[in-house]
Amino acid sequence: SSPFSSSIGGDWPPPRAPRQGMASMKRSSAVARAGVLAALFGASSWLAGDAFTGARAPGVRDVLTQMHGYRLDNMLEKKSGDGTLDVSEGFWIGERGFMKSQNAQGFRYRMRATPEEFKKGIETPGLLQLGPFKLRIGEMFGGSGNNDKLRDLKRKLFKEGLNDPKKIEENEYWVKRYGHKRWTPKYINQSGAKGGEKGLLRGLAAWSGYDPLNEERGKTWIEADYGKPWVAIKGDVRLPGYVSKEQMEKEMNSGKLLKEAPKK
Repeated sequence: SSPFSSSIGGDWPPPRAPRQGMASMKRSSAVARAGVLAALFGASSWLAGDAFTGARAPGVRDVLTQMHGYRLDNMLEKKSGDGTLDVSEGFWIGERGFMKSQNAQGFRYRMRATPEEFKKGIETPGLLQLGPFKLRIGEMFGGSGNNDKLRDLKRKLFKEGLNDPKKIEENEYWVKRYGHKRWTPKYINQSGAKGGEKGLLRGLAAWSGYDPLNEERGKTWIEADYGKPWVAIKGDVRLPGYVSKEQMEKEMNSGKLLKEAPKK
């Protein structure tokens, strides 16, 4: 008998029942399976993460979706050798580059004359010289983005009008459904007419666009010839002259809903 035998007989500790041993084995195998699944899930997440940031995952097609913009992952990992800006396109022009691009096309950037215009004094204030210093103070108060290139662009936009086929089709539907169009041509800014405005303050004709006696038009105020699409689309709704009672009635009536057609 065992030295641990009790007075009532039998060995101590009593042998483990076979049923308990089998349950313990089942628990350990379930834990092992869970661990394997967790490891597989972690590996798949790691591969998917690499595929998202640009690395090629095994078994994935060459290019599914190309992402454009900042490559923060490359910048953090310093794949280019340092942590400087890295973009998907492989190049970065910046604001200075954009300014050069605009000037090369003949357009002004930030309402500042191009180097050629400034050198020749084309529609730009001159330098203010204080001793050895030369300052572009005039552009702070008299700078403009208008030049011949921008004027041509404004005329072109007016001639094109609304040329999107989808918007034109939608306008036809809206006229039938609601009695008016949804889309209108692009607004054309009327500033920067050739010759400009003379004097420090604008006259009433320049402010209102109405000068029946031609007291200011062509003299102290030059009206732009780009075209006025938002005036043209009003058609016969706009009466000549100041806003009168008849003009108000026309505008109010034009905004009313159409009467319901009689049922057949």
